[in-house]
Amino acid sequence: MDRVDSVDATTGNAWADFRAMLADHLDAMPADDSLIVSCPPTAAEPVSPCIQFYGWDDDTLRCEVLSDEFLAPRRAWTEAGRDLLIGAGFVEPARAGTDSPDAADEDVPVNWFLDRSRRYADLFADVAVRILHEVWGVPHPAFVHVGGDSAGPLLALPEVPAPARPFDTFRAVRTADASERRVLVEQTLRHLLGFVPEPDEDGDYPFRLGPAWLYLCLSPGAPFVQILAPLAAGVTDAARAHVVVNDANRRWPHIKVLLDEDRVLATIDVSVVPFVPQQVVDMLAVMEKFMVDAAGDLVAGLGARPYLDAFGEPTERDTAVVPEGLRAIVESVWESGPDLSCEAVLEMCGHDRAIVVHYLDIARGRESAALERTLDDEDPRTAASAGLDARVWRTASALLTAAHRRLAADLHDPSRSTGSQLDLFGTDMAGGTGDSLFD
Repeated sequence: MDRVDSVDATTGNAWADFRAMLADHLDAMPADDSLIVSCPPTAAEPVSPCIQFYGWDDDTLRCEVLSDEFLAPRRAWTEAGRDLLIGAGFVEPARAGTDSPDAADEDVPVNWFLDRSRRYADLFADVAVRILHEVWGVPHPAFVHVGGDSAGPLLALPEVPAPARPFDTFRAVRTADASERRVLVEQTLRHLLGFVPEPDEDGDYPFRLGPAWLYLCLSPGAPFVQILAPLAAGVTDAARAHVVVNDANRRWPHIKVLLDEDRVLATIDVSVVPFVPQQVVDMLAVMEKFMVDAAGDLVAGLGARPYLDAFGEPTERDTAVVPEGLRAIVESVWESGPDLSCEAVLEMCGHDRAIVVHYLDIARGRESAALERTLDDEDPRTAASAGLDARVWRTASALLTAAHRRLAADLHDPSRSTGSQLDLFGTDMAGGTGDSLFD
């Protein structure tokens, strides 16, 4: 609907510009000059419906509009059209074959006409636009044909607004430099994620795809973009790491797994000569599958820790603001959404009611902080990312609330079964939209 409103506004603005331009032109048109504005010609009409202006002298203008005698039957003047002309002061033409004394007078115009001082140029222009657009159905002033002695200044009519070209992920685009590639990278991310992540200090785009944190990196001096997935940190056994890395490279030929000091990274280089967005999307899907199917085993095989935590922060910078148990719950929410069982949450909390309450306080605080970030009007990308964070924390809060109620119920009735998943007491996981987190 917004697009329709936008097109309507653009067309209305174009007619308003045309009206103003026509009025200015008529006011300055020299004596004895003529100007003809007409509908686009069609094969069905020997004469295109037109309006002619003529400068009688330095003060007076005449406007003539074709009568029914010269119009195709479908263009015959309706009652509303006649009322428009008569209301503006036009003189109705004498009809051929009638008994009117004017019918045989060659000096009486056979078309509708109006003579006025040039100070009425705005009236002439307004009537002309209404006839062209409302009566004759010309959709846009770019379709109006202009002729006559004084046509030159009006030939530069507003162009028909080109419809916005839909983003085609299969269209190959040749880019001239890194800035053009960055534009295409952002369009691709918006197509895939629904928003553009905030670039980091290096100009790379971090985002979460499924359970994995990935980076899309531009290389200004190279004709490719790189998909980077931080895997592991704290590698202590280099010989063992080389074996694990080589095995991963053998099993995943499209991905390059690298050992960099005590860290392990996975990368995919995607050629952008030309830039085909679908190639980037496809390779992101390959990296996501690798992270789902192989990353966990690879980290375990390295005897290391995950490079990033559930929030995309390096684990070596862990400040223990979010306890490990709560981190585990949030990671499970990313993977399973609200389908995570209450029993699983209790296991991660050690069935300790005090820990559940502590985690719940942190989760609610994180949700509130994320909701505040969604009000960032200056950067919609930050707001969109924060909105997703808020939904994750809301889901975690709901699960912890259910776990707390389970423990409270078990305290009063120890015979209760703890094997089934509790309903989340009507909590809306999607923040009032009625959809689950990952719908």
